[in-house]
Amino acid sequence: MTKFIQKSAVLLAAICAAGSISALPVIDRVLFFTDFYGSSVTFPTRLGGYLNLDTRVISPDAPELISAVARQGDLIQPLSFYSDAIFTEKNFNRRFRNFSLTDAWDLTVTDSSGSVAGIFPAIADPELLPLLQNVQIFAHGLTPTVTWELPDLSGFDADFIRVRAIEAATSRQIFQSAFLDLSSGSFTFDRGVLSEGVSYEFRLLLDDFDGFRLENRSNTFSSIYTATAVPEPSALMLMLAGAGLLGLVGRQRSNSANSRPTKR
Repeated sequence: MTKFIQKSAVLLAAICAAGSISALPVIDRVLFFTDFYGSSVTFPTRLGGYLNLDTRVISPDAPELISAVARQGDLIQPLSFYSDAIFTEKNFNRRFRNFSLTDAWDLTVTDSSGSVAGIFPAIADPELLPLLQNVQIFAHGLTPTVTWELPDLSGFDADFIRVRAIEAATSRQIFQSAFLDLSSGSFTFDRGVLSEGVSYEFRLLLDDFDGFRLENRSNTFSSIYTATAVPEPSALMLMLAGAGLLGLVGRQRSNSANSRPTKR
């Protein structure tokens, strides 16, 4: 009986392993939205409006072994893999400028185990959201504050604002904030996000969601900010106190010297 149970367990494990090997890739997310870019140091070629096809795939294969292809009628758009620190998954994307193509796209994802089909739903209300205005950075060392003003959103259906930090030297996006409501006009970075001596460009996203799907987005960029460490308030007080004590000691020594009788 024991040998029978052991053989059954081995057979079951083999079946499960075979099943996992033959499992098809999973399309975990599909987004199709308009994307409007302001001028940027880290993304200088992206100025203007685009349509953006974006999907996330679950697969054991390396990205170079996965293909994601969108099709609308006879038009085919291969999607390219991208990865940043804020995106740990397998993401594939394609942006283009033909705004007559906002109808649904078919999606095919293929890895070593086979292919799976999906769809990019049409953009119901395509529009280029305006850029946020008067973006400024107030320097606070490693915890700067970014401020902005809303543009005139009459006739637009914006929902949220997000803030990203981009390493200027590499164009890697290393941080993304939570969703901020439209009443917010600033965001302060927590300690530990930015690194001392590194230069950053901050990207401000104005988002329009259709249900739970991103539908339209604008991208406003800040000037370059170099994170420089500044003393903590407590350390600064100690430094000032130390400087005060040194000054007091120096003054006392000077007074003592002046009060000594002069030898004749």
